[in-house]
Amino acid sequence: MQINNVLITGVAGFIGSNLLDYLIVNTNWKITGIDNLSTGNKKNISSHLNNNRFILIEDTIKNLKSVKGYDCIFHLAALPRIQPSFEFVTEHISENLSNSMHLIELMIRENYFPKFVFSSSSAIYGTPDTVPTPESEKIDCLSPYAFQKYEVEKYLELLSTRYPLDYVCLRYFNPYGPRSFNPENKFNAYSSVVGIFLYRYQNNLPLLVTGDGSQRRDFIHVADLAKANYAAAIHPERLNTAFNIGNGSTISVLEVAQLISDRYEFIPKREGESEITFADTQKAVTILNWKPRHALKEYLQKEIKNKQ
Repeated sequence: MQINNVLITGVAGFIGSNLLDYLIVNTNWKITGIDNLSTGNKKNISSHLNNNRFILIEDTIKNLKSVKGYDCIFHLAALPRIQPSFEFVTEHISENLSNSMHLIELMIRENYFPKFVFSSSSAIYGTPDTVPTPESEKIDCLSPYAFQKYEVEKYLELLSTRYPLDYVCLRYFNPYGPRSFNPENKFNAYSSVVGIFLYRYQNNLPLLVTGDGSQRRDFIHVADLAKANYAAAIHPERLNTAFNIGNGSTISVLEVAQLISDRYEFIPKREGESEITFADTQKAVTILNWKPRHALKEYLQKEIKNKQ
């Protein structure tokens, strides 16, 4: 399948804007982005607003009337914060499940099935029994957010038995990188602890470590996520499966804090979060021909140097 025209949902968010950057540089595709700017920021995509290959639709996904003409949809729009998903349950269902189903229903209604690259999450594994964790690990959702991501995966799987859906689910581990934290928006998408720690360091504030900081995370740079989305889109076969997208290594939250600053404090542990995330990425490496290229420690060293 040749790709000429794509849609990115959540284009002004952390991962969406970085995916846009990647596609503008590495392809000649025409790109439409849709974002209601509830968590995304127009500043994230300002450099592309005058590019004749990019069109921005400032609207909600539910107002999208058609997906005809797109060869691929990158569905990134979400409210991906674990703790708020316990409090604002209906809002998260609307954003994380209903919006996804609207896109799928448009395909079914129009009998038009572009490749669908869905941004899922490693949160669906809970605290896994197998480490590093393969895609075959049992599902154990510890939060409404994780459950909503898994619901979309299951709907895709079920509906593909009746309709010719062509989809890939990318289970992101812990994204970090440029634009990952917006202090003005508590629902900012994918506000990883890396971005929060760097913001507090920059503002001469102590870093706040939840629990004892022993929880371990597999941190994946957003540029590697963008490349994974691209690899999924251009794969010539109908895959209809899920891939872990992580760095394939793990580090404790306390260790991350200590790499940034010697000023840190401990705050109460938050429920609903995994004790460890650690991706087995062999499936993505083998089938998508994808490998992560960025290292967290090098990124932190560069960021700290830039902020001194």
